[in-house]
Amino acid sequence: MRWKLPRMSSWQPRAAWRLRFLTFAYLLIVAAVGMGMSLALPSRLTLLYGRESIVSQAELSPLSQPLARSWPAISAWSEKLEQEYEEFVEHLGQAVAARRCRTLEACLRSPEINLLFDPWTDARLELDVDCGDLPYVLRGYFAFKRRLPFGFVCEVQGIGPHVRYMSAVTPLRFCTWNQYATPKMVLRKMIGQVHSGMYRMAPEVETADFYPVEISRRALHAGAVYYDPNGHVLVVGEVREDGTVYLMDGHPDGSLTWKRFGEAFALGGRSQGGGFKRFRPQQLHSGGVVRAQNRELPFFDGRSQWDRTLWQAPDKPGSYHAWVREALAMPESPRDPVADFRDQLRALCRDISDRVSAVEAAVSAGLPARPHPGELPENIYGTTGEWELYASPSRDARLKAAFRELYESLSGLARSSALVAELRGAWREETAQPACRFAYRNSEGAAVPLSFEDVLDRLFLLSFDPYHCPELRWGAGGAERSSCPADAKKWDMYLREQRLRNRLDRDYGAPTPLSAGPEESPDLDARVFLGLGH
Repeated sequence: MRWKLPRMSSWQPRAAWRLRFLTFAYLLIVAAVGMGMSLALPSRLTLLYGRESIVSQAELSPLSQPLARSWPAISAWSEKLEQEYEEFVEHLGQAVAARRCRTLEACLRSPEINLLFDPWTDARLELDVDCGDLPYVLRGYFAFKRRLPFGFVCEVQGIGPHVRYMSAVTPLRFCTWNQYATPKMVLRKMIGQVHSGMYRMAPEVETADFYPVEISRRALHAGAVYYDPNGHVLVVGEVREDGTVYLMDGHPDGSLTWKRFGEAFALGGRSQGGGFKRFRPQQLHSGGVVRAQNRELPFFDGRSQWDRTLWQAPDKPGSYHAWVREALAMPESPRDPVADFRDQLRALCRDISDRVSAVEAAVSAGLPARPHPGELPENIYGTTGEWELYASPSRDARLKAAFRELYESLSGLARSSALVAELRGAWREETAQPACRFAYRNSEGAAVPLSFEDVLDRLFLLSFDPYHCPELRWGAGGAERSSCPADAKKWDMYLREQRLRNRLDRDYGAPTPLSAGPEESPDLDARVFLGLGH
């Protein structure tokens, strides 16, 4: 008996070849993206007989592919890759400084900002990070793009009730990228597991993800981190020739801001792990991730940042922040006090502008329209939920610390100095710039203008409480405050919170009752030293 092949209609061969061709093309696309190539691709593929496939771009993105295909650890960390990581972070930082992107996902979605951009992976990238997440996500994202092994401490142990502020902190559990199904899962799970407590480890803890770094231009670059033991983490974005350090700051609402390093950021004790750090290089060994030991790290320095004898200045008591700048300055780098003063003012204007956005976020979320809970968190600086997202006690404390630094930098200036007139002129010019003029939306939706001087005058009246109306958030009085809805309970809380507003320094490890602050606010008005009067 002879078998007969079934007769094929004229469209079947064409459909079969079409299917083979498009399947082959799809495999080529996946392979190309897996090698880091950048391709412009449609949002959906048409595969079968001219019909639209149910497979979307998001589903075919390397972020959603199995790790064996999308993140094989075929590379190893090297000096060249560390330099590439620095350039990647620095480029993001410049965009944040220029306000070209406000969130990490917005930065990474931009081919002009993200040096590792490819549309198949990044066009629809979704990441919501705060300060503790930011360094890990940047490093993890880079490791994914460059097919590097990646691990992170995913649980810590120590002494104390709050996981972010414990003492004697050490790793309890480690996670590696290859434990998860897809790169997207790696990043999302990591965001839910890491926090600022992961940075709170002494230099001797060699299983930590970070190590304290030598304060020098050869060692401290973009991509390093700064840990403030009060519970804040920032990523170094730029080290300028004069030694000034700029950092990217992540916030609970997902926003990124650009900060000038100074007195607003605490160092803390050596055992608290504060100061500048770098990621420990990682290697793949027997299927697991191994971290470099201190003796293997040429830039490890577990002493200098806490050695106060190094901070001393010949003509006045030294400070850690001034020492860092001197150590990072290029030899023979010119120091222009007027240019430096302008830079301080511009940094303050950025901070105030960022606060406008933060207050507006609380208003948009509807918190001022809700009844006040009638009490504050046990610690107003370190908490969770809506208070963490929309309250501003930490942000406001850093703003006050920056004004204090400006005040102290001018306090030793002789009134007869020729420099006074130059600084006075710089003050007038900088505070008149559009970047130093602000406006907030009041309870009636009207724009209320604010000057730099307005904010300085009200510095200790600015409410950190997200349940207060925007007028109180900006310390308004008189007719300006009249648009705030009458609420006796909220007004009572505003008055009772005054001593907390008078504080300059944050304490995350102790309760902050309404009495936890001085009765009088300190004088931080630097205008008196410039003959501007007030």
